Amino acid sequence: MSEDTPISGATFGRQIVNKFPDVECTPKEDGILECIVPADKIRDVVGMIDEEIADAFPESVFGVDLQEDKFEVIYIFWSRTNRTQYHLRVSLEGSNPEVDTISDIFPGMEWHERETWEMFGINFKDHPDLRLLLLPEELEGKYPLRKSFVTDRSRLKEADRTPPKPKPTEGGASE
Repeated sequence: MSEDTPISGATFGRQIVNKFPDVECTPKEDGILECIVPADKIRDVVGMIDEEIADAFPESVFGVDLQEDKFEVIYIFWSRTNRTQYHLRVSLEGSNPEVDTISDIFPGMEWHERETWEMFGINFKDHPDLRLLLLPEELEGKYPLRKSFVTDRSRLKEADRTPPKPKPTEGGASE
């Protein structure tokens, strides 16, 4: 595909679905193509973006904890020529979720995958450097963006911080 020849999100979505029937693509408003991608097809779909969209720019990879050992990994790519943002959503389950890395296809995603692993515990198979990026070593293996993570508020006083106020109950009074 030529960098000068724009392709609509709807057209590209149909191309993806024609090649990978188990992927669901839906054009959204404001130039967004959202695709629900099975975990075992993420490298195929990202590879297709790399091959077919000449100016595909990888913007982000991040995790979402949906609770009860259900997660999503969301990949975002942008094409200036097509004026389209490509959102790829991968659902994962289990206490040790994993998906293949795409950092060899788009090397800039290596840090995003690393941060997602560190914060959510989502493993990126064959990632070249999964090690702590932001968190202190004592938090290794504890994933602070999982909803099951229990925050230790014991150091708030030491940092001269005020503990948060309790959440109001349904009747409007604090617990």
